[in-house]
Amino acid sequence: MVTRVLDLAILLLLAAAILMPRPDAKVKPALPPDSAMRQRVAELQTELLATPGNAPAALELADIFMDLRHPDWALASLAGALDAHPDDHRLHHLASLALADHFEPGHAYTEAQKALTLCESGSAVTCGEAERGRLDLLKSTLERVKNMDMRRDPNSAKEQLIKALRLTYIPKKAAPKPGKPSVPTPAPTTQPGARP
Repeated sequence: MVTRVLDLAILLLLAAAILMPRPDAKVKPALPPDSAMRQRVAELQTELLATPGNAPAALELADIFMDLRHPDWALASLAGALDAHPDDHRLHHLASLALADHFEPGHAYTEAQKALTLCESGSAVTCGEAERGRLDLLKSTLERVKNMDMRRDPNSAKEQLIKALRLTYIPKKAAPKPGKPSVPTPAPTTQPGARP
C-alpha cells in the first residue's frame, strides 16, 4: 500500500515537472486582447459553425489568421468552404498560401495549380487579369520548391524562391521640400536648326 502511494506521488511530481512551462518561457496571447480583431474572429467563427460552407466568412477568417502567422488555423477555417465550394479559385489560392507558410510546398503547389486552372477555365467567382497574374506567379514560384523539404534545407528553398520572384528595385519619388510649392519644370525646347 505504501509503495503504491509513493509511486502515485512520484508520478504526479513527474507529470508536474514535465507539463509545467519553463520559468523563462514567455506566453503571448494568440489574438490581441480587447481588440476589434478578436471580436471579428469570434463573429466569423460563429458564422462558420452555423454554415461551414460560407466562403466569404472562411476567406476573411483565413486572411486574419494568415496575418497573425497561424497558417494551420487558416487551413482549418477553409476546410468546410473548400468541401462546399471546390470550384472557387479564391479558396484554393488562400489554401496554397497557408500550405506554403506551413512549409508544405508540394501540397501548396497542387492548390496553386487548382486555383490557376479554375481561374482560367471558369471559377464560380469572377477571376480578373490581376488575379490570374498573381496565381501564375505563385504557381511558377512553388514549382521550383515543390519537391524540396523546406524544413531541412531552408537556405536552398529561399534561394530558389528568390530566383523565381526576380526581385526588382523600384525607387521612390522624391518628396517636395516643405515650404516650397512643387512646380513642374518645363521640358527644354529646341529651335529648328539649333543644336541641343
